[in-house]
Amino acid sequence: MDAVERLARAHSRWVEAQREAAGLVAAASHPGAPADWAEGYRWATRMASIALEWVVEKNDPLHPVIFKQQDEYRKFIVDNPDLNYHFCVLDPAETYRLSGNRGEAPYVGFTFGTDIFHWGSAGAEPTGTLTQCHLDQFQRAADGDFEIVLSATSHPGNWIKLEPRTQHLAVRETFTDKRRQRPAVLRIERLGRPLPAPQLTPEDFAGKLELAASFMLFVVRTCIAMWVGSAGTVNQFAGGPGSARVEAQDDEVDTHCNTEMVYMGGRWKLEPGQALRVRIDPPKRPFTYWGLVLVNPWAESYDYRFAETCTNNARARRDADGAWRIVIAPTNPGVPNWPDTGGRLEGQMLLRWVLADRPPLPTCELATLR
Repeated sequence: MDAVERLARAHSRWVEAQREAAGLVAAASHPGAPADWAEGYRWATRMASIALEWVVEKNDPLHPVIFKQQDEYRKFIVDNPDLNYHFCVLDPAETYRLSGNRGEAPYVGFTFGTDIFHWGSAGAEPTGTLTQCHLDQFQRAADGDFEIVLSATSHPGNWIKLEPRTQHLAVRETFTDKRRQRPAVLRIERLGRPLPAPQLTPEDFAGKLELAASFMLFVVRTCIAMWVGSAGTVNQFAGGPGSARVEAQDDEVDTHCNTEMVYMGGRWKLEPGQALRVRIDPPKRPFTYWGLVLVNPWAESYDYRFAETCTNNARARRDADGAWRIVIAPTNPGVPNWPDTGGRLEGQMLLRWVLADRPPLPTCELATLR
């Protein structure tokens, strides 16, 4: 097969994968509101964009780049608007220097995991998070500057071991007020012998484009299945520690949880004139963060550029008994702690806790809007 034929075949597969993604959206189960349809087709194009950037453009561990993985326009499997997500592919045979400045977010977590681009084709070996830590566990200068060596062999000073099969670093920079808290500065460089600039070959590009197609379709199918699965937890929360999901190895996506977090989620569903009251009680011991986000059937947060579609322990008003009470409603109920659903009557909700010891599940009750 010559180069042109190889590239044409890969490109044809990429185009076909986008048609297949659109077909999956068209056949998916969801509430059927016009916004859900529009967001579904837009989401399919966003998944294509994400797959190209992650798998094709920035998938070179010998010339690494750490990049902001998600934003207001590209969201991935229940994004949290309170976070800056950063990502970088790695090779455990190489040595890297991660450096920068801590910033002001309450939590900057480092998750090192196995290959996500081959989701759906993993073998018998365990997948998911291999190493979990956070920036405050390492020495930093008075101004917040830091350097950490990432390698398979020990180094003096700040060092994180790269376990065999490490494919990436995912950073979850978690804010309580993203508009006011200064973000981290993150840089990564490969150490060791100099390498020539990468040269794109037909086989390399074709292989990555085909991989991007399969990755995109896996994510699309996964998010659609998540909505279907949420039917078992309507107007209630279920979940537990990320570490338990990694250990269970029941789900190829769940195994990539941050093991310093606790995840609790479900589906909320209302009739016209109703609201869902959610009570969040604090754990017995101090914790760093909780954040509640509402998401659509495609596992995207609602548009948070123009409305408050999420809340957290710092922004939500706390009652005298120590609990937070959140009111999910399609219109402003005239009480504190209202995440805006944009008029929707049904969606998904996810509560994340950071560095929290056995937080209780929230309780929910339906109420009539006045």
